[in-house]
Amino acid sequence: MLLKSGKKEGKIKNIGFSTHGSANIIAKHIETKEFDYCNLHCHYFGSYHAEGTPNPNGGTGNEANVKRALELDMGVFNISPIDKGGLLQNPSATIVRTIGHKLSPIAFALLANNELGFHTSSVGFGRPTDMDEAVDGASLHENEEVKTEFEAAVARLESLKKEKLGEEWCEKGYLNIPDFYDETTGGTAIGHILWCHNVITAFGMYKFAKLRYGSLEKTRGGFKSKKSFEENIKAMDDGNPGLSFDPDFDYTEALAKHYNPSLALEKMKEVHSWLK
Repeated sequence: MLLKSGKKEGKIKNIGFSTHGSANIIAKHIETKEFDYCNLHCHYFGSYHAEGTPNPNGGTGNEANVKRALELDMGVFNISPIDKGGLLQNPSATIVRTIGHKLSPIAFALLANNELGFHTSSVGFGRPTDMDEAVDGASLHENEEVKTEFEAAVARLESLKKEKLGEEWCEKGYLNIPDFYDETTGGTAIGHILWCHNVITAFGMYKFAKLRYGSLEKTRGGFKSKKSFEENIKAMDDGNPGLSFDPDFDYTEALAKHYNPSLALEKMKEVHSWLK
């Protein structure tokens, strides 16, 4: 109410939100039509905390949220497409090899953002020369030859993903999985964990997945067995929601609608053994 009155009085020009939340919660915020802009994670290799979470606007992750926000003429800001988009300032050999020598992974990330329609991308730097790559990437989006090479790189990455994960898993692996706010998950970020498995298996992104899984383990350390699920969820770090895999938790109900519950559970166990 304070923000709305401030805007009405001309003291505030625009109101927006920035989030690491699940895709469905982000969709609900966008659909209020009360915000002028949003800051979201949505990258070629995944939507960070929203990856693998259901989206009422379609599919999983934040891609449908980006499209919906643009339809509503909201400003859309992409959070960290290079670092949180796959540690692309220090990419895996598989990523470098598959994207090819004509585009750097950093330039590829920014071109992918342009394809999604983002107005702004934030760029963190591992070293000063990353700035040069980012500037180059931002300046290439109208170059037809570069666009052709980008599309070829996407085709190679998609082909590799299907080869390593299988077409059925690529199509259905994230579907019908509740997000980490659903009590059937026990707070576990199931989609996020499966994402870690995907990027390691398909793209060799072990370092990136290790960082992601470590953050889920850190959040699990704050969960208290004596508290109710609702109390634990309220206490969960908003900037890092979702928990790592719990070997003692029964995921039967959470995975009941998945096309292959046993395979999903096996992948979760594998991720835990690789990254714990």
